[in-house]
Amino acid sequence: MNNKVNQADIFLESEGDQWYQRNAAVLTRDEIFPDVEIILSHYTEDSSPARVLEVGCGNASKLSTICERTGAQGYGVDPSAAAVADGMKADPSLSLTVGIASQLDFGDETFDLIFIGFCLYLVDRKDIYKVVAEADRVLKPSGRLAIMDFDPPVRHKRKYHHKEGIYSYKSQYGDFFTAAGHYHTIAKKSFSHSSEYFSADANERVALTLLHKEEDPYPEL
Repeated sequence: MNNKVNQADIFLESEGDQWYQRNAAVLTRDEIFPDVEIILSHYTEDSSPARVLEVGCGNASKLSTICERTGAQGYGVDPSAAAVADGMKADPSLSLTVGIASQLDFGDETFDLIFIGFCLYLVDRKDIYKVVAEADRVLKPSGRLAIMDFDPPVRHKRKYHHKEGIYSYKSQYGDFFTAAGHYHTIAKKSFSHSSEYFSADANERVALTLLHKEEDPYPEL
């Protein structure tokens, strides 16, 4: 019998707040975020999203920027109660909740844009397809899905540096959505974990992948 604790529970109980404390200093609303700029560059004034969800939103500094620039209503989910509290205080116009990617408390086809911000690598492998299904469920047809995460040439796992018993699962997560033909890649931009430029070190590679959800993935030809 496998008694391993689900990674989502670990983040809800403690590690979500610990992660936020380690990273809060760089999650400021004065920061220019390359991933956000790429997302916004693929919208025009006439095509801006009306409702945006960020999964793994932290204190919602990126979500706030997207909403300010597009006029969208912003919603965020994060396992850190401290991050959610700080985000709501900084921008009361946002609707932020404590939660996890595999259980999104929203109706079907609610959002025009979903941004999954650097959290899929920490999702327990038992839950990864639940996350895919939930994101697909709440995204409108013809909506867009942005994924910021590691971008290794070969999928693999590594021990998480900050807490024993957790693994980082590195994979090209856009493939989970495009493999069946329901999503189409609009753009992909490679970075390194520490800069906005590509890294030769495979363990440092990250990417922003922007996908379009097909209105009809099986058109009659």
